[in-house]
Amino acid sequence: MPTVRQARASEVPAIARLLSRAFADDPIEQWCLACRGYRAVLELEFLEVAGQIAPEGWLWVADALQGVAAWIPPNASYDDSAVDAVVNPVLTEYGGDPRRVTTFWAWVESHRPKEPHWYLDFIAVDADNRGSGCGGLLLGSGLTRVDDRTETVFLVTGNPRTVPWYETLDFKRSEVRTPLRTDPGCGS
Repeated sequence: MPTVRQARASEVPAIARLLSRAFADDPIEQWCLACRGYRAVLELEFLEVAGQIAPEGWLWVADALQGVAAWIPPNASYDDSAVDAVVNPVLTEYGGDPRRVTTFWAWVESHRPKEPHWYLDFIAVDADNRGSGCGGLLLGSGLTRVDDRTETVFLVTGNPRTVPWYETLDFKRSEVRTPLRTDPGCGS
């Protein structure tokens, strides 16, 4: 069984590749980054995010990069505008619409808990390691750190298959929405 440790900055490119593979079929990412070069833009987005959060100690990996999780502490965040400054020109060049990204994540922000909370920004396991317990290990490790405090955990998933998994770990649905179909500014 692998162990969980903080990611090193030197691992960020490999982590971004893992995340782009793991999230290739994610409905949220597909909608937000819809363009000709979707996979390249997705990897660039994860490269920028992981590059910011790894040095903060918010990025955790299972040995040999079998999986990764981003645990953003209460009242903290990474610099979305810096990510957008790099990703949006490439997204636009490939025919995408950066307003989709802005619209969706603004909607998410409007639904986050008001009290201090941990944000599980993403959790992913490489396809070759799915079903091995790696995802549970990453999640359990993070929840153990959170349980030592009084804050709650918030996450967003676009994958209906993951909802029962989170519920077995005592996550509760706060609401179920499909904002991607109803956004008047960005179409369907």
